Amino acid sequence: MTASAIPPSAALLRARRIPQWGVACAIVSFGAFFSVALSGHVGGQLNNIYHLPILAGLYNEPQFANDLFIQSLRYYSSGFWQLLSDRVHGQDVYAILFIFQILSRMLLFSGFLAWASLLGIESTKEQATFTVLLALSSTLRDFADAGAGGLLINTFTQSELANGTTLLALAWAARGRVAAAFAMNGVTFFINAFIAVWTAVPLAFILWSQWRRGKWTWSSLLLQGGAGLAISALLAAPVIRNILANPYAGTPLDFDYIAYLISFFPDHFLIWTTVFREVCLLASIFCCGLIAAQMLRVPGSFLTAALWGAAAVWIVGVFLPFATHARMLLNLHLLRSGTTVHLLAAAAIAGLSTRWILSRNETDRLVWAPLLILLSCTAKILMPVVIPILLVRRTWPLSAGSWRTYAAPALLVPVVLFNGMRIYHALASDRAYVDRRNDWQALGEWARVHTASDALFLVPPGILRDTGMFPRTSADQEQLFEGAIVFPYFSHRQTWVFSQAGAAVMWAPAYFRTWQARMTEVRTLRNLPQRLSYAADHGIAYVVDDCTQIDPHPQATRFGRLCLFTVPGAPAP
Repeated sequence: MTASAIPPSAALLRARRIPQWGVACAIVSFGAFFSVALSGHVGGQLNNIYHLPILAGLYNEPQFANDLFIQSLRYYSSGFWQLLSDRVHGQDVYAILFIFQILSRMLLFSGFLAWASLLGIESTKEQATFTVLLALSSTLRDFADAGAGGLLINTFTQSELANGTTLLALAWAARGRVAAAFAMNGVTFFINAFIAVWTAVPLAFILWSQWRRGKWTWSSLLLQGGAGLAISALLAAPVIRNILANPYAGTPLDFDYIAYLISFFPDHFLIWTTVFREVCLLASIFCCGLIAAQMLRVPGSFLTAALWGAAAVWIVGVFLPFATHARMLLNLHLLRSGTTVHLLAAAAIAGLSTRWILSRNETDRLVWAPLLILLSCTAKILMPVVIPILLVRRTWPLSAGSWRTYAAPALLVPVVLFNGMRIYHALASDRAYVDRRNDWQALGEWARVHTASDALFLVPPGILRDTGMFPRTSADQEQLFEGAIVFPYFSHRQTWVFSQAGAAVMWAPAYFRTWQARMTEVRTLRNLPQRLSYAADHGIAYVVDDCTQIDPHPQATRFGRLCLFTVPGAPAP
């Protein structure tokens, strides 16, 4: 059909659709870059310790053949990273991680916009306001309470990428697009399997609520659900196959898995290690989300059902460790599912704030909206105060008065100042971390050129929570470790042990004894002579230490704050 043959109605529809998609893309792009400006971004930190070796394909190199940590990463259960295996090398990794961060945030805000229309937020002005408030939201800042799941954090990982697919799956289910929702949950499984398991529960709550309202017949639900599950199974198959192929996973446990979690990182798993303040904050955020969802008066959104479903997963996570020590069940990280509560509650609160700030009611626009924004977009500790504010708003209409004119600026100026300081501190923190990371990068690049490929390096072991399982190490060693996770990526050389490498025990239990023994031994070493002696006894060629250390034997090579010492008797570089 030629352009002239297109019916006028179709041409008008096309003209309307293109700007809508363009505006939506502009809004999510703005949300992505604005939120990154607020949170900051640094590649090569935190969980990137598991991602960088996959990107470089280190497990394919002969010098890592006996490195159980590196070899176990072949079976890291994320199809996203396995697609990129051995495809990224050199300093380009930082640009790639930044691009992934932006795309992850764009996906997240696309998920939020999918919920926006369900909440009655449809105009461009409303959606733009909604997006800004979400980027500022304290509920989405850094990590979730009482579970430590990642939200708007300053680095890229696949778990945060899955936050966007989770929101899309739940929004599509609320619209009755069950096949699309189940298929999107398959995408989530491909990215991060256990997040897809969490998402299945709020999906079920939404469908149950719809069925009770007569929106489904069993035949139509089974038809759509079956199609979606078929697509989901295809997406999940590569991840499941990789999990089943893992030769290290079937090792019988000869240690207490709960004790291991306590010694490594219990925040995702064990409620009794969680600070009570965080439990209270999570409960407050959940209640704020419920009240805000009810005040929006959009029952067809099924946001309340989704919130209850997300909370149910977290509650099961509270009791699960008391019922079983089974590794595979505990590995579902159920406490971490509090991220879904945060995401949905933030959408409800931002939606209500948007409704008020654009309301024709002057009291809502000039008083209640700025007050809610002040409480929800500054310090997270203020979130419990939101509950009485919302309850009072439902029962106490303020009388008119000239003072309302001054309320909005008085309440919003602190929001601007607070978030301006956030951007400043994020930039300063990122710059400081990059400086420390660059020292390790320079050392790694030098080591790749000047040392034997099978050389072993003893580096500061890193930070662990003080649980009594391991000896305490010095603060200097912990500070020296910052940025160290990029060293294997740039050096292509083995390190003796990293504290964060202990996560591999989750998918390779056979690594536990090696990790535990090495961490115990290395953390008892108090000075450079002891580290050099330990290295000589274990065939380690080089020790990385603070440049303030003095020893008469080795010749140090300096890289910023780091000094590389050759172990006596080891081959010279």
